[in-house]
Amino acid sequence: MIFQSHSLGPVFTVLSRFVALIALSCAAATTAFAQPPAAGSNWEHLKALPVHTRLHVSADHMGHTCYLLSVDDAALVCGRYTFPRAEVQSVKLTRYGTSYGVGVGVGAGAGAGIGVATVSGGNGFFKNDKGKAAGIGLALGAAVGALVTGPADLLRGPTIYRRQ
Repeated sequence: MIFQSHSLGPVFTVLSRFVALIALSCAAATTAFAQPPAAGSNWEHLKALPVHTRLHVSADHMGHTCYLLSVDDAALVCGRYTFPRAEVQSVKLTRYGTSYGVGVGVGAGAGAGIGVATVSGGNGFFKNDKGKAAGIGLALGAAVGALVTGPADLLRGPTIYRRQ
């Protein structure tokens, strides 16, 4: 039997609480960012956003993540880029914090599980210490998860505008 319940009970209790905390934090962050859209067309939704809102703009010839500076009926100015309205395909909110948080939680859980599963007695580094293996796996998994999901903004926010 690979797992012994008496030696892993405290480890899995801590891990399950950690993963639950990350999941609740991500859910709270997602709910806090959700705002009802402004009345009117989708372009009117862009006009209702506060200045310096971080957006991902997809246009016909390019796409960029930048901070909103202004919106009028003809164009969207975001950072140093001006996007003519006719070229804008979609505009989404960014959620880098949520992407990092989910990556950390999933990576930590997977890393801890892999760490515990790789311990196989003997005289190796862990010497049958599943707690140490879980801790090291948790730390490495959290780091890898954050590095993979955060910069890519895998959980990008809702679409504010989409061209018809």
